Order: sequence, then structure tokens, then C-alpha cells
Amino acid sequence: MNPPNNELPPLKNIEKSGTYILKLIKPKDEKINERFKINKRGFSSCRLFFVDGDGNCMTKNYSVEFGKGLAMLVGKYTGKFSPEPSKEMSVEMLFQYVSPAFGRKANVELDVTPDKEWNGRMQFNYKMTKIAAYDKDIYGSAPEASEDVPF
Repeated sequence: MNPPNNELPPLKNIEKSGTYILKLIKPKDEKINERFKINKRGFSSCRLFFVDGDGNCMTKNYSVEFGKGLAMLVGKYTGKFSPEPSKEMSVEMLFQYVSPAFGRKANVELDVTPDKEWNGRMQFNYKMTKIAAYDKDIYGSAPEASEDVPF
């Protein structure tokens, strides 16, 4: 867990299926090499972190080996078509590919299932069943938008 911050709620794993307004967070500079790397199968991969205004968060792994899901995610978050990444894409190119989506929000319908316990805490599998861009500069103000979301 992160130390308490008076401005932001504490982070907690998303444990229930539902619709969330999730922001895709850019990793800190010192964490980029942990989040973007070559996986065990030899493909560029990334572990992306998402959070909502209530501190609900999740991470999800993507690889260029199966790039359609990543292309859909980047496309939905940016509001622009994103071609499927090449299987030969380098880690640096993968970071550049995902970068336009960092800091953007989307309405995401999640199907959440418990996985297994790790270090005494339950882990979860996340399936994004629907994604719709949320950013005002793409679609204008959403009626359910709340201006008090801390990011």
C-alpha cells in the first residue's frame, strides 16, 4: 500500500464486476523498465496500471504477441484508430505506442473474477468487456461526469 495522501483516497484492488471510470497511469520514470520489458516468450510486453477517483485500481498485462487487445485499448482511450502492434516491436517502441493513452480516462465495464491468494491478499483477473473513451476533449462533458474526481 502507498503511504496516506490527504488529497487522494487509499488504493485498493477492484474486487467487483461493474462499470468504472478508469484512468491509465503512466509509470514513474524509475518503474518504466519494470512495467515495459521483454516477457518470457521473447515479446515486448507491458503491465498497465488503471485507477479511478475512489482509489479502485487494477493492473493488466499486454504483449505484442497478442496485440489486438492492446490496439483496442489504446484506440478506445485515445479516441483514434490504433493499428495492431507488430510482433517485432521493441520495448521502447511499445512504450511510445501506449504513451498517447497515458493520463486519459475511459468508461470500462469489467468482469472481475477471484484468482488466487498471494502474500495473504486475494488476486483478481480482469476482463474488459466494453471500453468507451471518457475524456472531455474527445467526447465533450459526460452527464455522469463528476468534476471532483482527483485527477
